[in-house]
Amino acid sequence: LTLLFGLASINTLTVISVTRYIKGCHPERGYCISNSSMSVALVLIWVAAFFWSAAPLLGWGSYTDRMYGTCEIDWAKANFSTIYKSYIISIFICCFFLPVTVMVFSYVSIINTVKLSHALTGLGDPTDRQRRIERDVTRVSIVICTAFIIAWSPYAVISIWSAYGHPVPNLTSILASLFAKSASFYNPIIYFGMSSKFRKDIFILFHC
Repeated sequence: LTLLFGLASINTLTVISVTRYIKGCHPERGYCISNSSMSVALVLIWVAAFFWSAAPLLGWGSYTDRMYGTCEIDWAKANFSTIYKSYIISIFICCFFLPVTVMVFSYVSIINTVKLSHALTGLGDPTDRQRRIERDVTRVSIVICTAFIIAWSPYAVISIWSAYGHPVPNLTSILASLFAKSASFYNPIIYFGMSSKFRKDIFILFHC
């Protein structure tokens, strides 16, 4: 379940970066972002997450217990099995390297577009309010994706390091794992701190 929801989060952030890229760099293609396309994207997000998290249960890869009360992919078995190693390399490429590459490309492109004074949203001449909303949404998205990369990179590096037979101290492994799983905790904090609309909706929700 931890891997399932973690991968769903990674996939969601990747889709958000792509939608920001389309809105920011190719506003003439904004028609591609519709309720139907987002529904398809949501289905694909969860199908992909379920595929990679269920694969070890079906024999491609393996899970193992950890001392600190949770379980995770058994990276060490890659030393003894080509099948397990293929799973670890595949999940590293498809679920970390490619999403990070897409996010970095998307937001670097957006930043370059902003520097060149291109419109960030809409067709025609957007209002100042629309520009401000798009700018705020993009800024929040960039911060969240940056935080994701910072949180998950140590875990990904240690996992590949362990998969190729190099020993990893238990404390290092524990800290990297907990640091990665903390991503689900600070995302709402980032939203609350950076998005006035999010704060307003929270206040309405709790009758503040």
